[in-house]
Amino acid sequence: MKEKEQFKHLYQLYLNNLCNAEELKQFFELLNRNRDDQEISAMLSDTWDRTDLTPETGLVPTFIDQPLKTVKLTPIRRSVFGLRRFMTAAAVLLVLTGIYFYRADIAKVFNPVAKAQLFSSAGERKQIRLADGTKVWLSRNSKLSYPDKFEGPDRQVSLEGEAFFEVTHDSSHPFIIKSGAVSTTVLGTSFNVSAYKQQHTINVTLVTGKVTVALNGQNNTKRDTIVANQQLIVDKITSSITKLNYPDAAAFLNRRLGLYEYRGAALQEVQQDLENQYNIKIELGPGLAAATFYGNLNMTDALHETLNKLCTVMETKWKKDGGHYELIK
Repeated sequence: MKEKEQFKHLYQLYLNNLCNAEELKQFFELLNRNRDDQEISAMLSDTWDRTDLTPETGLVPTFIDQPLKTVKLTPIRRSVFGLRRFMTAAAVLLVLTGIYFYRADIAKVFNPVAKAQLFSSAGERKQIRLADGTKVWLSRNSKLSYPDKFEGPDRQVSLEGEAFFEVTHDSSHPFIIKSGAVSTTVLGTSFNVSAYKQQHTINVTLVTGKVTVALNGQNNTKRDTIVANQQLIVDKITSSITKLNYPDAAAFLNRRLGLYEYRGAALQEVQQDLENQYNIKIELGPGLAAATFYGNLNMTDALHETLNKLCTVMETKWKKDGGHYELIK
């Protein structure tokens, strides 16, 4: 029997719940092998078009002529297919008073979850709304990896760099941000994550809600939780987590737009922000390491404009030396 004819035969058995374990295994193997076949796709599409869109209500597809019988799943000892693999394949069917045709699971074969990435260069900031409604403001020189749709028990993305998140609340599906060995888990809140690869720390600053941060080590996992106006600093070198009160957390609402406000911040902190936002290296001249800065910087401006404003306030000068910059008195 040719492969396509065999698939059609098994498909009819599948629709009528007449497949045994071996036939069910063959059906899914052929389904995966022929996912790009137009004739098979058209046949499945025609079936789907005649299937009710809400299988979770227990409705039986109207196109099945033979009445479905209640099937009791009983344990089997061992087979070539195996009980676990049989149950995994059978999960595609909706088990209520029987095992029904469940179109959504077959659709996954032909419409799998696609991975996407959003990049921002040293000269741009970007904003995106994810499939669940979560809003993300991506800072300069950053990358966000995310699925085009969320499936499964959680909503997971990956971040390199810095971003501000407004997560849509969903208590049944936690939102997880992966940054190397660090995971930030939330249900619905607004916060900022700074996780640049060149930094030895990852900072999570919470504006509203509640966040749990976990550091996955070789032998154990360290985790801590913060609430609004607190910050967690994860040191990747020492594998430690530090919790701080951060009363100015609301400032990150402006930072997501590139507007940075400093109220007596160490110049080294400003230096690090400039390096991250513009993807450059800056050295502080003698006597500047202990200096503090009061003022606002717009990180969406051209680099020379931002440096000029900083130096005017600090009564310093800047110069470019090869591939890096230096602030001097």
